[in-house]
Amino acid sequence: MGKNWDYSKAKGREMRLNAELRFYHTGEPVPQPPLFSHCGTMQAHFNHAWHNVSQCDIRIHLNQSIVPTGTDKLSKLRSLRQWHSL
Repeated sequence: MGKNWDYSKAKGREMRLNAELRFYHTGEPVPQPPLFSHCGTMQAHFNHAWHNVSQCDIRIHLNQSIVPTGTDKLSKLRSLRQWHSL
């Protein structure tokens, strides 16, 4: 596999996780895979990575992107607990 194909896979995964994060914050629906490249092979690798993002990957990404709110330990614990109940 070439480096460009690896890049297409990485961008497909990254863009899908960002789309899921936008959906979580704004409610904007996650679209079908966008046109990434006019090269059919690169687009196929991008689409493959886009569709292979699991719910587990999405939850991990959401938990890493969200910083606990509050200054005391109890409010931070409540904030973290909220994300585990997703």
